[in-house]
Amino acid sequence: MLCIRIEQPRRCFAVRARLEVPEGRVYCLLGPSGAGKSTILSVTAGFEPLHQGRIALNGTLLAESAGSTRFHLPAWRRRLGYLAQSTHLFPHLDVGRNIAFALPGNRLDDYTVGLVRELDLRDYLSARIATLSGGQKQRVALARALAARPRVLLLDEPFSALDLPARQEMQELLLRLQAEYGLTVLLVTHQFTEAQRLAHTIGVLDEGVLLQEAAPAGLLTSPASVKVAGLAGYKAFLPAAVFGLGEGLVALHPDRVLPGSFPGLGPVGRARVENCFPYEGRWRVALRLDQGQALEACVSENTAVRVGEEVSFTLLTPPILAG
Repeated sequence: MLCIRIEQPRRCFAVRARLEVPEGRVYCLLGPSGAGKSTILSVTAGFEPLHQGRIALNGTLLAESAGSTRFHLPAWRRRLGYLAQSTHLFPHLDVGRNIAFALPGNRLDDYTVGLVRELDLRDYLSARIATLSGGQKQRVALARALAARPRVLLLDEPFSALDLPARQEMQELLLRLQAEYGLTVLLVTHQFTEAQRLAHTIGVLDEGVLLQEAAPAGLLTSPASVKVAGLAGYKAFLPAAVFGLGEGLVALHPDRVLPGSFPGLGPVGRARVENCFPYEGRWRVALRLDQGQALEACVSENTAVRVGEEVSFTLLTPPILAG
């Protein structure tokens, strides 16, 4: 288990967080840009010294700073794999030598040959890096990060520069490798859909503070605050009184707004259709309540809605948050 307790000063705030990554699991740090996610990864990897706190892996101390106590295990001795958005591959080496760079004698062993096969890189071992696509470069970088059999794989938004099909392909590949090799992974992302797909546990970080930890389903159905709900994809927050639900704010997620009146599933409201548009392979309807608030709902292509008409909608067990 990777145990992190950190207090790290930054320009505008300090990153203060405690988290644990169980062995063989994927923990995702989710938050907006500048929240402090990459700082946690950088300190864990040993790229920068720990200001205050403690980092340990399976009982082995990686870093500690408290009072007069100072300990910093060098990055190269921590046996942690690291992969960022930029692959940092060596352009003067071919694919095979890039992958084998950290191995004894710079030669692929049986384990790494298996990784090459899993990553579909066997036909590219002699290829120059400049000839590869973005997705292929990330496959090479992932193979290199795993070649030395790291105890934990640290991923800093590694797929964010890829187009959607390539990003989804890499996510599926990572899931397969994680399950097959029992990888322990600490992933940083600002995309809830990626965290939802890959993580066993999500920790929501904002301005250096860990706001909530939960399984993906728990985070979606029970966000702890408006801030967390927004990061989990909720697009509108309406007074609960609009639906006769008392005080607070009702959080509305496009995937959890059902066109039509189904009072047995949740509170029902009325709105006017303003637009209908394709969105990531599906359709969304833009709605406007009588009170002026806007919301969106995901619908099937066969759903009969017309711009300008009034429709009923049902909120599927919406969370009610403090205003």
